[in-house]
Amino acid sequence: MVVRAADPSPADLIENGHFKRAQTLLTDKLKSNPDDASAHNQMSKVALAFGHWDEAIQHSEKAVSLDAKSADFQAQLAEALVSKLSENSQLGFLEKLSLSRRYRREADLALQLDPNNFQANSDLVEYLEEAPAMAGGDKKHAADLADRMVHVNPSRGYLMKFEIATREKQATAADQALQQAIHADPKSYDAHIAAANFYLQQGGNNLSQSEQHARQAISIAPDRAAAYNILATLYAQQSRWTDLDAVLKDAQHAVPDNAGPYYQAAKTILLTSQGLQFQRAEQYLRTYLSQPPEGGEPSLTGAHWRLALVLEKLGQKDQAKQELQAAVKLDPNFEPAKKDLKRLQ
Repeated sequence: MVVRAADPSPADLIENGHFKRAQTLLTDKLKSNPDDASAHNQMSKVALAFGHWDEAIQHSEKAVSLDAKSADFQAQLAEALVSKLSENSQLGFLEKLSLSRRYRREADLALQLDPNNFQANSDLVEYLEEAPAMAGGDKKHAADLADRMVHVNPSRGYLMKFEIATREKQATAADQALQQAIHADPKSYDAHIAAANFYLQQGGNNLSQSEQHARQAISIAPDRAAAYNILATLYAQQSRWTDLDAVLKDAQHAVPDNAGPYYQAAKTILLTSQGLQFQRAEQYLRTYLSQPPEGGEPSLTGAHWRLALVLEKLGQKDQAKQELQAAVKLDPNFEPAKKDLKRLQ
């Protein structure tokens, strides 16, 4: 008898960055059982991936109301609040202050329920690092928390220390923390992705290390898009077109519902002004626009805007204006598209 492999759960899909598929499953779950606390918690994570902060908060509040003893649910509520605080530029000062205070209350409650909860500790470290003192920022407390988490989960704890060193622009310390994270868990996808991104940003002789870690990440989890995004950027940056074609083909086969690598390749071509490749960039952006973006990937608004810039480079001004109009229609507050549309009128 052939045993069929079980379909991935919403939790597995979320862990591997398949938010669209998870959303479909969770919508059905909540229709059949509106009081499924775990489904509300997972739907909060999906909503966050798509930048829907208020929806994420509402799902987390529901999950906590159904199970107030879950540290994971409480930590997700705190994350939804701090994500809205850090990523929503439209908030006024008083709203930010109120949201900051509520975040700290919810984060503290999560840590009371489980002092070792990684999500709660990770978010709090980032908050303490970035918040002003009047809102509770405390870099020393952040460093102390990261040191403590090294003893709880070494790889993740060192990744916290890496994030702190990166924010403090301490490249040597960041590099050291990365190596310690990978040594603690050589099979950590997140650690290899952090390393690949770090070395990509360092540039120069570090690019070979970026490629190595991205390839290692693919060997660990070939159905996750992040490593393909990095390789697409790297190969476009280095004008390695044969390698770029190959990695995009691999990505399309492994992660067909996430066209992020096409976007990253096109963006790199545009930013590095590789004029002979603008038609390639146009093709990539049209591929990206052919399906809804995955959670955590660039918006369609941004893709229309970048396509407009590529079309302008190709001398297709009328088509460029059409793409800018599409971007502004999707998001009337998207200033880059508004500015370029005014310039091209």
